[in-house]
Amino acid sequence: MNEAVPVVPSSAESMAKQGCEKLGLDAFDALVRRARTCRRFDESMRVPREFLLELAELAHLVPCGANAQRLRFHVVSGAEDCARVFDELAWAGALKDWPGPAEGERPTGYIAILAERTVPGKPAAPITEVDTGIAAQTMMLAARSATPEVAACMFKAFTPRAIDAMGLDNDKYELKLIMAFGVPAETQVIDAIDSNPDGTINYWRDEAQVHHVPKRPLSDVLV
Repeated sequence: MNEAVPVVPSSAESMAKQGCEKLGLDAFDALVRRARTCRRFDESMRVPREFLLELAELAHLVPCGANAQRLRFHVVSGAEDCARVFDELAWAGALKDWPGPAEGERPTGYIAILAERTVPGKPAAPITEVDTGIAAQTMMLAARSATPEVAACMFKAFTPRAIDAMGLDNDKYELKLIMAFGVPAETQVIDAIDSNPDGTINYWRDEAQVHHVPKRPLSDVLV
């Protein structure tokens, strides 16, 4: 009787993929690949404030340094409030000829991640940088798992006026990150590291306005 010959993985990537299948991680693998930064949204479909509050609820439950729970979250959902935050953001530094989303394609909600300052006016504890990353990625994955999907864009590039635009006390809180949310109105794909026509590893858009994100193969990042 002939027996099927096991397929030998040809690369670290295929080995990792087979591992996901065996461990039942297929759905999570797909979610991680789908949860790319989104910069154009369907503004006619507003993200409910209750949904943003649920994301903040999840984010405040994740692990943090020494369980000190130094992060604070500020939810912005009203159209006028969203417009004030939008004006303080810098969009897509790698897309030099694109000023940012036009009206009708802008986020419909924001969550600001802040860290409480131990001493007024002084930087928050360094570990809050790590805490912020954990909280932000948790919210991005949670949003993409919703039905319909909600996409996000994380901002570290904002003006010093951003915290004032949200009516928050800069002496008490350090603004770490602003996350923009909305129903996605663009397609993002993970692409080969050498896919950008200009020869860089910057993200790029093709003629159909599909957003390409070059990523190194797993074999290049294992050390």
